[in-house]
Amino acid sequence: MREKWKKYVEKFKSLGDKVSDVKGITAIIPAVCLAVLMVTVLTGYKTPQAKKYEASETEDISQIKEALAKESTAATAETTKKNTTKKGKKGTIDVKDGTYKGSANGYGGKVTVNVTVSKKTMTAIDVVSAPGETDSFFQRAKGVIDEMLTAQSTDVDVVSGATYSSNGIIGAVKNALFGTESNNATAAAANAGNAGGSAPSVSKVSESGTWKDGTYTGSGKGFGGTISVKVTVEDGKISAIDVTSASGETASYFSKAKGIIPKMISGQTTNVDAASGATYSSNGIITAVRNALSKAETGKSSTKKKKKKNKKNKKKNSGSDSNNNIAAPAEGYEDGTYTGSAACSGEQFKEYSVTANVTIKNGKISAVEISSTAKGTNLKQFMSRDEVKNLPSFIVSKNGTSGVDAVSGATYSSHAIFNAVNDALSKAKKNSSSTEKKEETTTEKKEETTTEKKEETTTEKKEETTTEKKEETTTEKKEETTENPDEGKNYKNGTYKVSVSCEPDEDEDFDPYTISMDITIKKDKITEISNITANTNSTNKAYTNDAKKGMVSKIVANGNADGVNTVAGATCSSKAIKDACQKAFNAAKK
Repeated sequence: MREKWKKYVEKFKSLGDKVSDVKGITAIIPAVCLAVLMVTVLTGYKTPQAKKYEASETEDISQIKEALAKESTAATAETTKKNTTKKGKKGTIDVKDGTYKGSANGYGGKVTVNVTVSKKTMTAIDVVSAPGETDSFFQRAKGVIDEMLTAQSTDVDVVSGATYSSNGIIGAVKNALFGTESNNATAAAANAGNAGGSAPSVSKVSESGTWKDGTYTGSGKGFGGTISVKVTVEDGKISAIDVTSASGETASYFSKAKGIIPKMISGQTTNVDAASGATYSSNGIITAVRNALSKAETGKSSTKKKKKKNKKNKKKNSGSDSNNNIAAPAEGYEDGTYTGSAACSGEQFKEYSVTANVTIKNGKISAVEISSTAKGTNLKQFMSRDEVKNLPSFIVSKNGTSGVDAVSGATYSSHAIFNAVNDALSKAKKNSSSTEKKEETTTEKKEETTTEKKEETTTEKKEETTTEKKEETTTEKKEETTENPDEGKNYKNGTYKVSVSCEPDEDEDFDPYTISMDITIKKDKITEISNITANTNSTNKAYTNDAKKGMVSKIVANGNADGVNTVAGATCSSKAIKDACQKAFNAAKK
């Protein structure tokens, strides 16, 4: 660079020498040369650098501008997206000021809200009730409330993962503000019989076709709860069927289900097909009508049937129409716990057994526990019905099966329970009463009674009585001295290892497994339950542990399992432990 400067300087010096002789310009030549030199040098030095810098700067700025443009576009889109549900114009709700209530179906039932409006603006949305919702999901779903208040609109997106509950809240707000009836279906309805799925069918039954005149009421289980009906019979025929209650049913589906009522009246039978798309509700109506008609049929022919059964009464027949197939004794009972069993059989299902554990206290029935070997959904649904589960309490209140009606739609199961209870009661009958009854039917008994009456006034009779008493006293004392004072009267002391099967309930949400334990009995009472094990997976073992924690101490304190409630959430395991206690008593019985 310096060499270039020297060349330029030498050129201008030589030029200056040539023109130095020219008059008039001598004085200004040095200044002119210096100015030209400076301009040339400076221009020549900076021009290349300016070009390089300008090109680089232009390239960098273009890239930066492009990046900024993209970022700005994304930011604008994001802002626009956020503002679609976050900003709403106040005063757009065309409703008078006040608080409005509305409801719609959520996940598990009705969701009800109160919506407050002030100056045509939603100011508050409060959930009044949502009993069928799962709390964790419903808390997430309630996010749509803020969205609607901010947007001042019901046109908002549901919360992902809580769709049913979100729709329930939105539908309830629409119902409150605009009276709009939501067509939301609950999760169960959307996935079960009322929404195109399949529900358990109601089996066909044998019917007489004629009933005793009168008006009868009955009930059955529908989709959302109990359905109650009133059935009118005239001239032995069904003349009317009226639904008196169905509060748990969805109106649209229930209106379909009621289409089977004219079919039952015209055909004079309850053996009709369920309405497509409303199977559960249809089954509820059919069951309720059968329940009502069972009372009409019983009222007409129950007396004749009882007379016939009393004459024969030879076999156990759990499929008959009488609950007295095994007659219960009329006399008092001996205190204790007795086990009876009966078979439940019919043409439409595989036979299973029913077991009854009947506890007698102070000569009367104090508790009845029922178990069965019923397998499969179709069989177990009968034994698990609430009406069937209530039969033991009725038996206790009446101190026997006499006067307790069978459950309509579960007649075979009801009769099997009655038979099992009566079988247990036959074992609880007092021995002295049984002996006296047998002897009363013989001539020998009559003769003995006559002789005893005549001899009561003689000295010989008195001597015999005195001698017998002395002998009895002596014998009793000898027996008492040989008995173990720590031994119970009814059961042998000892530790009994028992195993029982833990059966699933009607939901059949687990496979049967075995629970084993050691039960110690002393002086007719359970004093210890230990080594409880279950040959199953960790989940079922957890239920078994819950049952163990909630029941063992109570059973030991009580001396037996009578009256000890099962543990909520571990019902099947609890029942298995109670069955094991009874099994230990049976093994220890003298």
